[in-house]
Amino acid sequence: MQRYSHQRYSYQRYQRKTVPLGLAAAFLLCLAAPRAEAQVSKADDLVYPAIPTVEIPSPQRVQLKNGLTLMLLEDHELPLVEARALIRTGSRWEPADHVGLASLVGQVLRSGGTESTPSDALDDLLEDRAAVIETFIGAESGMATMSSLRDDFPEMLAVLADILRHPAFEEDKLEVAKTQVASGIARQNDDANGIAGREFQQLIYGAESPYARDTTYETLANIDRQDLVAWHDKYFHPQNIILGLVGDFESKKAIALVKKIFGDWPKGPALEQVETTMGESPSGIFHVEKNDVTQSYIRIGHLGIERHNPDYHAVELMNEVFGGSFAARLFSRVRSKKGLAYNVGGRVGSGWDHPGIFSMSMSTKTETTMAGIEALLEEARNMTSEPPTDEEVEKARASILNSFVFRADSTGEILNQQMTYAYYGFPLDWMQRYRRGIESTTTAQVREVAAKYIHPDDFAILVVGPSTGTDGSLSSLGEVQMLDISIPEPPGEIVETTAAGAAEGKRLVGRMLAALGGAEKVDAVRNIHLQATMEATSPQGVMQVQSVGYVKLPNQLRYELTLPFGTIVQVLSGDGSGFLANPQGTQAMPASQVAQLEAAFLRLPVALMQRRDDPGFEAVALEDGELDGKPIQRLHVSLDGHQQTLGIDAETGYVLSIEYRGTGFTGAPGDLRQVFSDYREVQGVMMPFASTTTFDGQPMFDGVNTSVEINGDIDDSLFVKPE
Repeated sequence: MQRYSHQRYSYQRYQRKTVPLGLAAAFLLCLAAPRAEAQVSKADDLVYPAIPTVEIPSPQRVQLKNGLTLMLLEDHELPLVEARALIRTGSRWEPADHVGLASLVGQVLRSGGTESTPSDALDDLLEDRAAVIETFIGAESGMATMSSLRDDFPEMLAVLADILRHPAFEEDKLEVAKTQVASGIARQNDDANGIAGREFQQLIYGAESPYARDTTYETLANIDRQDLVAWHDKYFHPQNIILGLVGDFESKKAIALVKKIFGDWPKGPALEQVETTMGESPSGIFHVEKNDVTQSYIRIGHLGIERHNPDYHAVELMNEVFGGSFAARLFSRVRSKKGLAYNVGGRVGSGWDHPGIFSMSMSTKTETTMAGIEALLEEARNMTSEPPTDEEVEKARASILNSFVFRADSTGEILNQQMTYAYYGFPLDWMQRYRRGIESTTTAQVREVAAKYIHPDDFAILVVGPSTGTDGSLSSLGEVQMLDISIPEPPGEIVETTAAGAAEGKRLVGRMLAALGGAEKVDAVRNIHLQATMEATSPQGVMQVQSVGYVKLPNQLRYELTLPFGTIVQVLSGDGSGFLANPQGTQAMPASQVAQLEAAFLRLPVALMQRRDDPGFEAVALEDGELDGKPIQRLHVSLDGHQQTLGIDAETGYVLSIEYRGTGFTGAPGDLRQVFSDYREVQGVMMPFASTTTFDGQPMFDGVNTSVEINGDIDDSLFVKPE
């Protein structure tokens, strides 16, 4: 959150939407007042007056010599001015190996200050003026917005221009932004609905489509400050910008001000067009296994249409009949009558300049998964076998037309629409044309597009949720393709495997095994019970923690952490699932945390050595190093897709350190190092009784084992989620 956020809050309380005179109020009054010519006994007998024509004001449009388009709409109700710059850029122009670059440019453009005003000074300036400037870049466009009081408008517009023209992209602000993105990547598989949306988009558009790519740790690591500078140099030019002004100003003076501030900005090169064609959408049954939820999240559909399609108006009416409101078929039949979902929807999507997606979506109880899928498929088929009726179409038409007032209930909203039309090359009276199209479309045309654009035989069906406990098998619908949503780890040290390195690595593994107590003792370990005291250093401060750990080899783990506010339990059940328990209750463990605990096994020297003969176990010796003045032999180990570098005491063979890429308290990835000491013998096995953990060089944990027991009695119920 920016430092000026509290000012923004107070400013926004003062700000409100302003309604063009004679538009919304009069329209609503007409809708609310039925004719009182005679008493009626039923609501259906009420007669309403005709819907009045909505006159939408048109912004003034000016083209500067350098290509910048200016659109102005005066509104003198409040002493406020807003500026909006729509920039022809977007993530769809990103190179495949730099996905995430556009979003970072959009964030650091504002947060990273300008060449003349450092970020902190910029924050202070905006706070002092109770002004807000924000920037972001999405898939198809970039946006910079400014809000200020009327008297501060000239100064704040100059600040906005400085941000657009001369960003500094400060390194520390870029690192903050990258950390935030990395935190999101770490948690991207925690929300089942988010998974469904992401994976369905990739299925329909194709994983390599610019409309379906996602930022990964690898693409994020490829991005540096110079990439942001190069992106800005390529796309931020006046001929690629539409600047809109709305609020309390005089247009003539505002035009002169814009020319003064932006007029000397060189026009810049023309922007190349992005390829927007799509391949064929795959049909079939797709499943993402997610066992930490009790519902199935369903997406069904295929590619949609573009907005300039001549059938667009008929499709809009068909969408309203199908899934557009509480009275639509999907809602009334699937939700209300069958009770299969709280929320359900569906429509043929339409992009401004590329095809949208036809999608039906719902979440339902695991035990009604198949019933939910069949209900959606039935309604899709019914759009042809039971085509929309005249009554349904008329209700849909009225619903769309009645909503027009809410599409133009503020001058700011009107300006946004007009800027969007200009950006995508649509006529500025597109909304009026849209209304006329809705009014003139017939029921026959709606029926035609229902059959033309809904193709049940070509559906991709995606389910995110458990595979057990359902009311049937997805395979009854066809061959099921399982989707892998595992998150590749952040790129670590690149190690070249040589014959000499592998041979020395094998020797070091044998030396480490001998130091632990030998193969017979290590392989005989079935479980470990540990008790420890720890000091945890988090962003919130230092906490004293009591820890109890139950390790059941090869893959079950239970940690009980007693904190000042209560006890937290983390359990890895051994079947790829886990659960969390705290004073508020018990819940399934998100997939990202399951993966973290599975990787934690590889940082237990005994557990790691038990898997030394696994086919995927690779050990390569690296150049010797030093730890706190003590010589160590470095060993890079890869297993199950995880990589770590061990520091082995050159004298004793004990593991003194383990280095790996992981996540910190915030979920952001970084470099972690565990340092072990105070080795003691426990039933013939050497175990470390003290350890410290750092994250990117900063203290994280400092722990001491107070008790270590090997091969004791550990109840299997400890690893079972309570009902």
